[in-house]
Amino acid sequence: MGHDISPIGNHKLNTQDIKVLAEDISSRIDINIEYGFYGQKEYFKLLGESRDDEHIVLGKIIKDEKFKTYRLIDERYQLKQLHEKFGDNIFYNPKYWIYHDGKLPEQKWIEEEKKELIFPEFELTLISSKETEYLTIYKELYVNEIPYYSRWWSFCRLFTESNFEYLDGLLEFRKELMKYTLAFGGDKIYYLDDQSNVLEGVGQGSEWELNWNEFEKFVADKTLPLMLNIPLFLTDRSYRNEFINKKEYPLSFIDDFYDLK
Repeated sequence: MGHDISPIGNHKLNTQDIKVLAEDISSRIDINIEYGFYGQKEYFKLLGESRDDEHIVLGKIIKDEKFKTYRLIDERYQLKQLHEKFGDNIFYNPKYWIYHDGKLPEQKWIEEEKKELIFPEFELTLISSKETEYLTIYKELYVNEIPYYSRWWSFCRLFTESNFEYLDGLLEFRKELMKYTLAFGGDKIYYLDDQSNVLEGVGQGSEWELNWNEFEKFVADKTLPLMLNIPLFLTDRSYRNEFINKKEYPLSFIDDFYDLK
């Protein structure tokens, strides 16, 4: 399987609940939003509802018919409903564990499941059959898969081989990420290998329970001194030559866009 770039930035979006988040996003960028959750029939039954697996629309924000429409999903919505009704007892109800054949898992997995009440996770996906654009939003960081530039190793070679013929594409990629990050109240993006052998799944979803400070420390601890500062690389010849002379691929990239502002 090929390695992809996982761009992870910080934000100040309000993740209190899905309606509040939808309104916050809509106030910051020009898109329409349909928001809701994907419900599973087993959980509907526990909630006293007779429904099949289905996508539930809770509301829509139409800012302008000409704008693209995205679907915002709260991945924790049904869990929060079940917890509101049953409290922590829901985690000890075998009927909740539909992916464990209705059997209670070990306590450590129950404790992991409880964390999902603390750490929000939302998916913002373009409603279109022709394009794939999406964001994953956690409490203090988000993963931006809306713009696409290249696979991971091609991205690395752009810097290690000074392949500047693709610089225009890189600048457009960074400008697009900067637009979202600044609009969301953030100031920085990290580019990670989504299948890195040193990041322990961070960049592939394991970042969901990290706050921003924990995330930055983790990436620095795991990837220095092969973390490449993109604005510095592009503006400082001595830094650029120093990194190229290492003759190693970066393990991570950091980008605060200061050369673009």
